[in-house]
Amino acid sequence: MCGIFGLISAVAVDNRKVQRLANHARQRGRDSSGLIFFENTKYVVKRADHDIKNLIAKKNCTNSQLVMGHSRLITNGLSDNQPVVRDGLCLIHNGIIVNHEDIWKNIDVERKFEIDSEAIIGVTIQHLSEGAGLEDLPARILALSKGTISCALAIPREGKLLIFSNNGSIYVAMNEEGICFSS
Repeated sequence: MCGIFGLISAVAVDNRKVQRLANHARQRGRDSSGLIFFENTKYVVKRADHDIKNLIAKKNCTNSQLVMGHSRLITNGLSDNQPVVRDGLCLIHNGIIVNHEDIWKNIDVERKFEIDSEAIIGVTIQHLSEGAGLEDLPARILALSKGTISCALAIPREGKLLIFSNNGSIYVAMNEEGICFSS
């Protein structure tokens, strides 16, 4: 399994807190890693074929109010690292979708990557193209998916971040500085 984490803050995030969350996530996988952060009015995505600890050491996220990370144990899709980014959507996913091939057969969205997590974005693209509300999106994804999902799905054009799980392994905390989550 992988580990995901994130901080959403009213002020610039404390890089020590990012490092602390990343260190916990790296226990779940060290094959590859990824970061999403908001800097200078745009989302920046960094991926690496190494440990999240090394990736964070190369990129200081203290100018950002949003940082999300992924520490991966490769289970499905050897060539694609997370975050999965396409069509203006950003996803970090902990788990495995065992019926991802079936999902692609039942939606009108073209698959672009090998990684099973892209099916979450595929369902999201179709859902939004149908004019359905974001409040119903997690239930639709979970209803179509077999396997385990703990994820954070950023929809920048809507200014929204959805965090949801079908197995209870995602934890969210809130304080005066903002929100953090981890799986």
